[in-house]
Amino acid sequence: MAKDNNWQLVLTVGIITLLLGGILGATAFPKTETVYKDKIIETKVNVPVEVIKEVEVVKVVSAPSELDNALVTFLKAVENEEDEAGNEIDLLKGYDFDEVSLNKLYEDHVVTYSDDKIIVDFQVKLKYKEDGESSEKETYNVTVTYETDEDSTVEAIVA
Repeated sequence: MAKDNNWQLVLTVGIITLLLGGILGATAFPKTETVYKDKIIETKVNVPVEVIKEVEVVKVVSAPSELDNALVTFLKAVENEEDEAGNEIDLLKGYDFDEVSLNKLYEDHVVTYSDDKIIVDFQVKLKYKEDGESSEKETYNVTVTYETDEDSTVEAIVA
């Protein structure tokens, strides 16, 4: 009988050990279920982006025409009463230069180019006016000659 009791005792201790192990295991390592799901979440977000662009700006400036240059040369000669070459230009008629104004520049003009000369022929009307007096007008045929490495010359005759 003692043999039967040992066997029963070992069996009872084994069952109790298994039960205690299961209880301790369940409390120490609780059963958790981890589920991994592969999901792709697309989110559209509008984010303002500052874009810096370099833009080339081309400014077109028209070059003065030969007529414009010749008119300036002529008016300087009238003011100085001589051209750049020192030739006398007496068109003030006793008026001061500030009493002389350009009344009309005729668009018909001729520009002649040669090897080292540019000759501009044009017609201009000047207005002479002194304070308190009526104005006087005179039309001139003008020839302005530009020569390489030389002073410009101005010739003006009454039309």
